[in-house]
Amino acid sequence: MKKIYALLLVGCFIISGFNALAFSEDSHENCITMNESIIVSEPTIHDNGDFVSITLQQATSSLNTVGQPTLPVITKKYTLPFSSEIKEISLAFSKENVIPLPKEIIPFSQPDLVSDQKQSKPDFIQDAHVYTSDDIYPNEQYEYQLVSGLEQDEHVYYLIVHCYPISYIPKDATLYCYEQIDISITYQAPKQPMLFPDMYDLAIIAPEEYTESIQPLIAHKESHDIATFYKTTEDIYAEYPGRDEAEQIKYFIKDAIETQGITYVLLIGSVYKLPIRTSAITLWGRWQEETLTDLYYADIYDETHEFSSWDTDKDNIFGETEEDQLDLFPDVHIGRLACDTIEEVDIVVDKIIHYEDETYGSEWFNDMIFIGGNTFTWNPGNEGEELNEMIMDIMSDFNPSYVIWTSKGNFNRKTISESITNGAGFLDYSGHGFEHGMGTYTPYGNILKSYITPYINDLENGYKLPIIFFDACLTSKLDFVLQDLLDYRPFILFNILSKIVQYDTQIPLPCYAWYYISHEGGGAIATIGATRTAFGGVESGAGKMSIEFFNNYEGSQTLGQMMTKAQNTYITDVPEDQFTVEEFILLGDPSLKIGGYP
Repeated sequence: MKKIYALLLVGCFIISGFNALAFSEDSHENCITMNESIIVSEPTIHDNGDFVSITLQQATSSLNTVGQPTLPVITKKYTLPFSSEIKEISLAFSKENVIPLPKEIIPFSQPDLVSDQKQSKPDFIQDAHVYTSDDIYPNEQYEYQLVSGLEQDEHVYYLIVHCYPISYIPKDATLYCYEQIDISITYQAPKQPMLFPDMYDLAIIAPEEYTESIQPLIAHKESHDIATFYKTTEDIYAEYPGRDEAEQIKYFIKDAIETQGITYVLLIGSVYKLPIRTSAITLWGRWQEETLTDLYYADIYDETHEFSSWDTDKDNIFGETEEDQLDLFPDVHIGRLACDTIEEVDIVVDKIIHYEDETYGSEWFNDMIFIGGNTFTWNPGNEGEELNEMIMDIMSDFNPSYVIWTSKGNFNRKTISESITNGAGFLDYSGHGFEHGMGTYTPYGNILKSYITPYINDLENGYKLPIIFFDACLTSKLDFVLQDLLDYRPFILFNILSKIVQYDTQIPLPCYAWYYISHEGGGAIATIGATRTAFGGVESGAGKMSIEFFNNYEGSQTLGQMMTKAQNTYITDVPEDQFTVEEFILLGDPSLKIGGYP
């Protein structure tokens, strides 16, 4: 996966103040030094029965190796000029406190699958080698990573420092806690900043057959000062190198950044018209998945500003977790309109034009839809509803006009269809998902309430189109094909029934998230969903991805900015989980002006 540099403890110096960030500059060497002091609060110890858990006010995440102790992590992200050179990093940990523990620290357990299968309470499996050891855990006090990325629409370097303020000796059941961490970073800014041409903002990539249908979108974007150019896949395959078509497209995107100055890329075409990368991921050392991801096209550069092939061991297997080095941070905002026909292109182009021209100032945009229920039946509480409430707090400027929960008894086809038809700026769903729908359980876990693809034909919201986040599995499984239906006999029955009620529905239907966008007369303007099975949780997994997406509504002008910021935050906080950040893709226009143009 990504390259992480482990460092030994270097130096000791104290900077007063709480999280104070100071700068000094040596103009002769063109070097800049940043000093930051982090005051660490006393950890809280919770008795969980067989184990204790440790929480820390300043923690941004926790160590998440399956079977090993779960300890808090403090992560700091620093934004540096593009092509800067790190000269020195040192961290000093001071004022150590020793705390004996009555029990062992709870091991990290594999998160729960957000699938349509009922779950059982997880077993906490311990790594015997770690828990019987008298070595300090973790064996490093910090790690750092330098990556290229986007800050709004500007190319930058991110320096990410992961600090481990609490250490643990399992055999002695002893914690070692530090009250203060002092960080010193010296970097050399480029003598001549690397500037890209300011010619275009957006590149559209699509098969030649869509050319005529794309012209109105280009004219529309240009009318709003989004300088846009179009490149056919046929021309890319004829002009650019690469081992396969996906790599040729990626080389074109790199060239378009460096010669045209683009920051947005819109892919138009299904995965059968325009390829998507399959990434070979191993998660937690034991769970493997071949994952469809468009993030491959966005992660153009490595930390040395070289082309990121996602295949550094050159075995033609891309995105291998241990074997390949990739930083995952997007260098362009990416989105896909998974159109399979010219008619679909016409529909989605029409939606984008009307949304951007007509949404601004509309009352319906200030409404928001929340849908959830009892995601994990073995666990007390209604996790989907609880996550909805977290998003309500984040999106407090929006009216929670439609709250559709299984605990309220209103999770049904009629209520969901009517709420979307009335129009809303956003829709947040948290629960189970499938290629053909979404569904979640009632409070006592006995009944799965579902809303499936054929029901999207109910929607008559016209151009009152929401942006939808599916905190769920499989909703964006773009390679959903006929044989997948063999495991979904209930869906085949729904499909047959839809024909009886005169829906013109073919087997197979498009994947669920895309059908909202391609549905004529209503649906959605964009969706974010998973191409594969997803994992639950608010500290990692699909739930955290949802939280970070909505957290970045404020300060984002475009949908691509909002998505890229969510990806940046997720990768920063959960560096070992490349799976979640790769599988959640944007189906929509990344240059979309959220809420429309004034």
